[in-house]
Amino acid sequence: MSGQRVHRRLPGVAAATVAIAVGALALTGCNDESGEAKTRGRDLTALQCPMVETGQNGGVSQYRPAENAFDTAELLGLELAEAREKAARHNCGIIVSREDDKSRPVPIEIDPTRIYVYVADGVVSYIEGVGGGL
Repeated sequence: MSGQRVHRRLPGVAAATVAIAVGALALTGCNDESGEAKTRGRDLTALQCPMVETGQNGGVSQYRPAENAFDTAELLGLELAEAREKAARHNCGIIVSREDDKSRPVPIEIDPTRIYVYVADGVVSYIEGVGGGL
């Protein structure tokens, strides 16, 4: 008799499981078109260049990405000359702070239009930062 109760519950449990799975997919933003959730707005963790000063807080200058700012991660994997051209289109310059595992001297003043990079075999391999201490 207990075996009959188990068989009667299986269709209800299966239906509930399917409903939960469909609901989870809907909440994660998956759809048949792209299979990925779409993001909104800028990635706040991205290193953007150029930056513009927005004022001071406790005597410390504050910065935000300029209107024409771009994600410096786009420079990764580019030849240094090509990376410099891309940065220049956004009014930014590139400072090589490390080349082929050797550190290089760099300017120490803050400049929110400078991108500090590592280069290996002529290719940008790492973005160290933007602005020199920002």
